[in-house]
Amino acid sequence: MTAANTDTTACDGNSGSRRRLWVFRLAAVVLGLSVFVALELVCRAAGWGETQIGDDPLVGFASIRPLFEPIVDGCGLHTSPARRGYFKEDSFAATKPADEFRIFVFGGSTVQGRPFSIETSFPTYLQIALEQADPSRRWKVINCGGVSYASYRLLPVMRECVSYEPDLFIFCGGHNQFLEHTSFDDVRRSATVTGPLLATVSRLRTYRMLQRAIKGDGKSASESAASSSGLRPLLPGEVDTILDHDGGLAKYHRDDEQATLITQLFAENLRAMSAMSRQSGVPLLFILPPSNLSNCPPFKSEFSASTTTTDRNKVTSLLKQGHGLAAQEREHAVSLLIEAADLDRRYAMTWYELGQLQQVSGDFTAAEHSFIRARDEDVCSLRMTSSLESALRDVTCEQSVPLIDAHALLAQRCPHHIVGDAALADHVHPSFRSHEDIAIAITDWMLNSGLASETNSSWKADTVHECRARLQSLDDLYFLKGQRTLRSLKLWAAGRAAETPLVPSTDAVETEPVP
Repeated sequence: MTAANTDTTACDGNSGSRRRLWVFRLAAVVLGLSVFVALELVCRAAGWGETQIGDDPLVGFASIRPLFEPIVDGCGLHTSPARRGYFKEDSFAATKPADEFRIFVFGGSTVQGRPFSIETSFPTYLQIALEQADPSRRWKVINCGGVSYASYRLLPVMRECVSYEPDLFIFCGGHNQFLEHTSFDDVRRSATVTGPLLATVSRLRTYRMLQRAIKGDGKSASESAASSSGLRPLLPGEVDTILDHDGGLAKYHRDDEQATLITQLFAENLRAMSAMSRQSGVPLLFILPPSNLSNCPPFKSEFSASTTTTDRNKVTSLLKQGHGLAAQEREHAVSLLIEAADLDRRYAMTWYELGQLQQVSGDFTAAEHSFIRARDEDVCSLRMTSSLESALRDVTCEQSVPLIDAHALLAQRCPHHIVGDAALADHVHPSFRSHEDIAIAITDWMLNSGLASETNSSWKADTVHECRARLQSLDDLYFLKGQRTLRSLKLWAAGRAAETPLVPSTDAVETEPVP
């Protein structure tokens, strides 16, 4: 054999060895993955590693205190005095009566009934409606609405309430997701790369089983976050909204990356609620809360970073020109605002002004689109954005959780079906009549789903009568406090007064007088 042949044989041998080595490595990887997949399937079949409330890979809390504590006589539980800065007093029996159907309603100030209180909130009206629909049964609706409480802060509350013999959970939220968003800077930095991956991995049953085995202390993921390596920064035990601090509005700036993270976090919170519902066997209902579109200018508008100074000045000039032409040359004014919107698609106030002109011109479909765009581009997001609404709808379909769209429901009572002051007391809080509407819609759903039985065919009319009678029975101080709270809410979200709307509201809307 020649030297050349010998070299060729050696090369062929080396090449074959390398191929066998790579085949062996690939087979090892496939075998390892197959074992992991098999283990994951076993965990799912056996129900091991289900999500627990608090199993949030992005957020933890410095402390978690119970919302309810025993009443002195030991016969019941009531809202802890330590939590009443955010929650209102409510109570229920420590041992549930045999004939009682117990409902816990979770959410923010909308659930609590602000700017008034739980006496005129939809959870209270829900109990009235159920008592009218089926008086043969005992109904108890507990209000777990926390002022400024976002979904991630309501998870531990829901987990606590599982031990109180619930028959139904209701969650109505989404407006408060950005109230503490400047506190998420550390979360965003750590989660920019690891967050999406960690959120995905944390849904695997094998990951959660391993995580709990390592912890071995029975704590939830949120409670164990204090010892984590910084992937799960801690939030304070109670809400600390940026608007509660001097100059808070000035600290809000557009941050699309953070908005995406917050939407992701919201969806994970909803999945955790759904998992808790499945584990505990307690039905869950989601409610999409309403937003004031036609009568709520953006709280803060901000030009895009890419918009030049020249174009910014031009947008400002076009808005002023539109203001001057709004009354006499409305079509021309609309064209000027469309031109302004084309110069910067992210400037919220332009969209709101455009929506006002389109509404007065009778183009209601375009007006609603512009109002929604104004809400979504609002740099200070105090109203649920379209992204959050989509996340809620997506999780609803994904997890097969029923949903009541309160925004669409209340649109029916508003001119041209665009939600505004005809249905809401301010930017998000329903009027007394709107709380009635939401309560009746929930009762209808419960009747249709078999959770309640209709023994009184006139229950809807009786509910409205009883709610109005309850409203009239409240003393003057209740309404005075509500009006004061409403003024405080508007001051709290102040900063939009400098941006006067082009067209004052011309809708002949009959608003509810406050007794």
